[in-house]
Amino acid sequence: MNEHDVDVMVTGGTGLIGRWLLAELTRTRGVVAPVRRANERAAELRRFVDEHGGDASRLVVVEGDVEVPGLAVEGRFDAVRDVFHLAARFAFRLGAEEARRANVDGSLHVAEWARARPALRRFVYLGGYRMMARSSIVRGPAHGVDASLARLSDDERKRLYRDHGGYEASKHESYLAVRAFAHAHELPWTAVHPSSVIGDARTGETTQTTGFGDLVARLFCGQLPALVGSARTFLPLVTVDYLARFLATVPERAETEGEDLCVLDPETPDLPVLVRQIADHLGVAAPRMILPVGLVRALPAKLTGIEPESLRFLSEERYDIASAEAHAGAVGLARPPIERAVRRWSDFLVSTRFGDDPRADRGSLRDGAFVVGDPQTAEVVFLHGLPFNSDAWKPVADALGVPHARIDLPGLGRSAPTDLDAVAWLDRLLAGRDEPVYLVGHSLGAALAVRYAHAHPDQVAGLALVSPAFLQRRASRLLRIPPAVSLSLRRSTAAALAERLLPELAGARADSPEASRILESATSDLRRRGVAARVAKALARASKEPVRATLRCDLESIKAPVVLVHGEHDPLLFSSRHPVQAVPGTAHNPHISSPQAVVAHLRRLLSVRSSVVALRPPSVPLHN
Repeated sequence: MNEHDVDVMVTGGTGLIGRWLLAELTRTRGVVAPVRRANERAAELRRFVDEHGGDASRLVVVEGDVEVPGLAVEGRFDAVRDVFHLAARFAFRLGAEEARRANVDGSLHVAEWARARPALRRFVYLGGYRMMARSSIVRGPAHGVDASLARLSDDERKRLYRDHGGYEASKHESYLAVRAFAHAHELPWTAVHPSSVIGDARTGETTQTTGFGDLVARLFCGQLPALVGSARTFLPLVTVDYLARFLATVPERAETEGEDLCVLDPETPDLPVLVRQIADHLGVAAPRMILPVGLVRALPAKLTGIEPESLRFLSEERYDIASAEAHAGAVGLARPPIERAVRRWSDFLVSTRFGDDPRADRGSLRDGAFVVGDPQTAEVVFLHGLPFNSDAWKPVADALGVPHARIDLPGLGRSAPTDLDAVAWLDRLLAGRDEPVYLVGHSLGAALAVRYAHAHPDQVAGLALVSPAFLQRRASRLLRIPPAVSLSLRRSTAAALAERLLPELAGARADSPEASRILESATSDLRRRGVAARVAKALARASKEPVRATLRCDLESIKAPVVLVHGEHDPLLFSSRHPVQAVPGTAHNPHISSPQAVVAHLRRLLSVRSSVVALRPPSVPLHN
């Protein structure tokens, strides 16, 4: 796009809010985004814009820096009418000078650049909702004081940074400085003050987990013994897509000039209720205890694990959103239901390991069960073995190329424990299907597939059992001691898991990034409270001979097509009337170390469709 066709500038375009705003604006307007290391980041940013409903052909990404006077783009983009200043340095424990250089000086540089645009219509500054609190140190027109007086003395500045920390203090100071600048130079401006920003209301997607996302991570991992605040603590939320639409419309109405617009969802529940709702969705226990802010502030951060600066956001105060609501009504914006948005955001966080694995498939929690895909419409449903989760089936599922779902078993992976029997648990997830399902299970998952097919023969089209443990050698005595296994699993790294418990993956891991991701995913879950212990107990129970014998008997009664797949170095010790396929060069996990070979066997099973296999004698041991 020609820079003369660009009429919007957005700073901070690589941040969470900035990305969604770029996508929103480029639907109709030409936008320039000055960023550091533009050559490295431009392609990814344009791809994001296209994938999120924008038009990357309308986006110009240039080298720029708000900490430099003129933003390093002097003499360019004179056709810009609207400037959105979102760039800020956000981190706890920022030094005062570092914070001021980015957030105060940087804001003034952008305001000065905007003032020099001959066609400027509006300068939109992004602040924060705590500036609008009654207890805020902000002074000026919104608080009954003339803007020319809204300057900090040296003593006030020192006290501000001492009491509030670098980030919050610098944002307050930058707001005061920009407002004074706008008053002195007749700069047409609007301040938009969002609350805590969560992911897209439709998908839950986010690129930031700092703040409230950290609290959800601790909750999910069983590391949140108590909340801080009170029963009426109000931590309001807003979804990033709604905020982007709101921001994009601000310059379109003359009535917003000079306004402070506080954007939040007033339907956000008080913090204890909000956390309890999220806990219920995740299938974890909500903390019952609430500690006063003053007490936690007095304790060492190393003891509490809480950043002292984050405590400033815990308040019972409510905020004046009348101006923002009036604008939203005038332009026809409707907030998405916050409870549903929080659930989708939570699903996204869990799917991506709270940002550690952004490439992960998007899943959701259904009655506490973590599912990728839709079990009610999938042709094939995959059930994992120990100590893995449903990610172990991703290479096979993707290569198979049919509608599928992958499920973390109850109490394992990212799924919550359940009081239901495993068959009833799976039946609830598969309820409402129009067609029978193909179940593909590995090890422990193979056992569940057999139990389900035995209980619901009319609902199963076929079974693929990969390394069915009940037909193989029992786990060693050491692996049948739950406390020892649990301790080992909790302490395992991905490398240790491969070498000590899954030796066949040691070589595959070096050659396969996918195998490495599967191991990292498993170790991540094993660190969650209770997961390693449940894996250990499940392994011990699956090794009991009466359990194994019952499964062998149930397998022989199944009339649907069945294929048994095992690794060459982990043979079946019991015969079966069902066809058996060995995967060369593999052991207990052929679906990870040789996924294409397993896919070939699954495709043959799917091609059978309606075959019915005649009953043969029950399985008998091949070895004494």
